[in-house]
Amino acid sequence: MMIRFYLAAALMLTLLAALACSGDEPVSREEVLVSLTDDVIVPRFQDLAERTGALLSSLRSLCEQPNQARLDVARTAWRDAREPWLRSQAAWFGPVMDRRSRSLVDWWPVEPGRIEGMLDGRDSIDAYHVREFLSSTQRGLGAVEYVIFQDDALTLVALGQPDSVRCQYIVALGDIVADETKAALDDWTGDNAEGRSYAGYLNGTAASSLIGKAAVDEVVSGSIHLSRLIADMRLGKALGVEDTQADLSAIPGGLGNNQVADLRNQLLGMQDIYIGASDPDMGDLGISALVSGLDEDADQRVRAAFADALAAVDGLSEPLPETMSRNPEPALAAYQSLKELQRTLSADIVSLLGVTVGFADTDGDGG
Repeated sequence: MMIRFYLAAALMLTLLAALACSGDEPVSREEVLVSLTDDVIVPRFQDLAERTGALLSSLRSLCEQPNQARLDVARTAWRDAREPWLRSQAAWFGPVMDRRSRSLVDWWPVEPGRIEGMLDGRDSIDAYHVREFLSSTQRGLGAVEYVIFQDDALTLVALGQPDSVRCQYIVALGDIVADETKAALDDWTGDNAEGRSYAGYLNGTAASSLIGKAAVDEVVSGSIHLSRLIADMRLGKALGVEDTQADLSAIPGGLGNNQVADLRNQLLGMQDIYIGASDPDMGDLGISALVSGLDEDADQRVRAAFADALAAVDGLSEPLPETMSRNPEPALAAYQSLKELQRTLSADIVSLLGVTVGFADTDGDGG
């Protein structure tokens, strides 16, 4: 009898140990926040800093020897830099907001008239002058786009002039963008003068941190606000869904015709936050892990809404304002999918997690 008792006890302990290692234990809020910062957000800003550095190098190379091949390389580098910038937008809380990085990196709209007036009135320009004395509408990736995506021949002639102010300007723009994105990364990692890591502050690993619920509120609110921006203030306004007159100028972008790619990257960035990085033992470690722990059906609804929205955006074509004016139906389908995503995020995530969604920043939307 005693032997059977010990055998039963040993079997029970074995089963409990197996369950503990099976991944059936609910994922904690702290585990999600640490994974999101370490495996999703910080790597995205690292990628951004690397790509803006590559953009700066390509602009310097173009100005050293203006030719078609180097112009093409600079244009590709510009598109490459936009990808992680827009894909990071769901995480523009913290350093990007505190530093007001958007006013230096990618303000919208750009004002071509002011840019041309400034260039016509100067013999030289440097990064200090651009940063300190020009307006947000004359800086950032949008201003680079304005200069390098004009007619090929005219662009190369202008950049090839002796001591070209246009060249000095785009190199200064690239220098500022690279410097600012590196500074935002350093604020996330703590590689700054203060030695304070926003990642640690957000995920609770620093001595002074947000409480867990406030951190989740911050992360979820970023996606909620972004879903409203791209659905209501972008596609909805461009289509004239609520107004009597459609306004195609609501779609950010210029001569580079990168609007669909930007929109897709914004969506992918939101999905990155929701799904998170995948752990072989614990599964996906984004906000999804918290939602599925409470309601697996709700998690599947959110995932399906992301998939539908991305599929609808993939049905759009460049240049987006022009193709929308000829055939608004694909854009309307994308708008409806984005609105459904917005409703799903608000209904399922906010209610299940008890998220408090604060007000969005109103100092401009930076594209």
